[in-house]
Amino acid sequence: MTFNIIWNKHKSYLINFIKTKINNEHIAEDILQEVSIKLVDNLKRKTEIKNYKTWLFQVARNTIADYYRKNNKHSELLINQPENNIESSACVCDLSGFVIQTYLPEKYSTPLYMSDIEQKPQQEIAEILNLSLTATKSRIQRGRKKLKELVSDCIDISYNNRGQVSDFQLKTSCELPQELKTEMERMNLLP
Repeated sequence: MTFNIIWNKHKSYLINFIKTKINNEHIAEDILQEVSIKLVDNLKRKTEIKNYKTWLFQVARNTIADYYRKNNKHSELLINQPENNIESSACVCDLSGFVIQTYLPEKYSTPLYMSDIEQKPQQEIAEILNLSLTATKSRIQRGRKKLKELVSDCIDISYNNRGQVSDFQLKTSCELPQELKTEMERMNLLP
């Protein structure tokens, strides 16, 4: 099935559903657009979706939850952290998402991205991907291991006393792919 056929069939139902959860029409339209992007991504990846209607409504619910979570976290960040840390946290998260989606096999990148970047519960990820919870947990752990190997080959990471990343330096011996260098430069993470 093509995007247009799927989208035209479900779009009006989705926007009505989103508007029942979001009081701002512009934000509701933004969320609808995010759902459409996720559909395009999944169609490109050729991920098997058994029931598009169920899948789209689940993605819409997740996107709405992400919106509320992000807004709550954002205000918490502004209160509890110095301004310069907010920007670097966002950059590291963006870069992590970029690396996960670009350099890990799709089998691991999708569940890992949903878990660690989108902050979805593992049970929810299992349902979205039509996997068992055990298989989902396994793929997330293997994805983390592969990501750690990839990162440790090129980056020295410093941690604070709570185990959180406090700084990182690119190893001089590492040759990054041009695509990753470009993305890191765009985020001002390279000198």
